Amino acid sequence: MEVFDRERIQNSHDSLNCSKIMANGSKSFYAASRLFPARLRGPATIIYTYCRLADDLVDKGGTKKTLRSLRERLRRIYSGNPSDQGVDREFARVVLNYGIPIELPLALLEGFEWDLDGRRYETLEELTDYAIRVAGSVGVMISILMGVTDRRVLTSACKLGIAMQFTNIARDVGEDARNSRLYLPESWMKQVDLDPDSWLKHSVENQKIRSLVKRLLDVATSHYQSSSEAILLLPKNCRISIMSARYIYEEIGNELAKNYFDSINYRAHVSFSKKLMLIMKSANDSLISMLLPTSSAAMSSHSFLNSKLSFILDPVTDKFRGKRCSTMPLNFLQRLNWVIELFLKLAERDKYQLVDPRHPPRQ
Repeated sequence: MEVFDRERIQNSHDSLNCSKIMANGSKSFYAASRLFPARLRGPATIIYTYCRLADDLVDKGGTKKTLRSLRERLRRIYSGNPSDQGVDREFARVVLNYGIPIELPLALLEGFEWDLDGRRYETLEELTDYAIRVAGSVGVMISILMGVTDRRVLTSACKLGIAMQFTNIARDVGEDARNSRLYLPESWMKQVDLDPDSWLKHSVENQKIRSLVKRLLDVATSHYQSSSEAILLLPKNCRISIMSARYIYEEIGNELAKNYFDSINYRAHVSFSKKLMLIMKSANDSLISMLLPTSSAAMSSHSFLNSKLSFILDPVTDKFRGKRCSTMPLNFLQRLNWVIELFLKLAERDKYQLVDPRHPPRQ
């Protein structure tokens, strides 16, 4: 009992520290995460904190050595011998308990390495590759916590992460430029007669750059909309949290629109009162969805992001192959197969129970 209490107190302390880091790092994500059921709140917070601390290490004076260290620490996490740095021990418990494949945090670190390299993106497709790594991977990790293993739902989780990352990029165009960073697709800039290098040196606000901010937010909106259908297939006690995250992040784009998409002189944020309203809207939508019959019909026409997601989705679907996703209803044939397997197992069990151990059957 003493060991259990000590571990419980330590886990509570870890969760508290992680919550502080998350509250300081992303108020929107923090507000949504508090709506997770208690059993998932701690693990979700630990995942975010791991990602946040790794990002900070790279973003604030990081080098290639920093990346090598993070990858070595990740290797130790998955080998069951985590270091005492950051939240490695807490993260190790989460990835072990929930079976999160190493390819997901590795993808995250690859995205951070692209930041370290100062990589810029010629096309929206290239920018999507980046967003998959730094945001889509996190969406899949959170999905695994909720018991989601259906590939279509995981794809939607990636699209929601991509939408959030595009929203962040649109909001931070000015701040990134002042730090000599550029994430807007350079082909878009050339289409409106903006030279990427020249503009980065003199990042002035004008109608051309505002049009590109709006264009990226329009792409984000399409991802928000197409990912929403999968939220209704999540476990019922998780829907309000994910809906809130979706609405709050999308509201950042709405705030930018109110300022004519000027993200050079203005950094959009969602007020506390507005967040409360969006959380109430999420609760209402979640309640309505619970009253409706669960159906996967809405996902039947869902298109994948071709092969772009294979490198992070394949390890998940391979690992959980044969295990039914907790969010997806069984069709008639699946239910029939489940019943047959159940009867076979019961019959096998009864066969052994009918055998008197004092008089084993003759061979």
